[in-house]
Amino acid sequence: MIFLIILIFIIMALADFPKLIKDKRWYEVTILSGVYIFVFVLAALQTSGVTLPSPIKGLQSFITNVLHLTYPKQ
Repeated sequence: MIFLIILIFIIMALADFPKLIKDKRWYEVTILSGVYIFVFVLAALQTSGVTLPSPIKGLQSFITNVLHLTYPKQ
């Protein structure tokens, strides 16, 4: 299964990167590479059976503890 993920990411990279490199858009290449690496790692972990935490719980914690935003009490 990991082979399929690698193959899909290679196909996506071949569709996106050549034009960006040809146009010398290095900032976009850097950002897109970072996003691809992040998503690839998440996909590989998910495929390997690693239980990933919900991003919603982290977002809720950030909103309530850092931004101090909650529902109004009735």
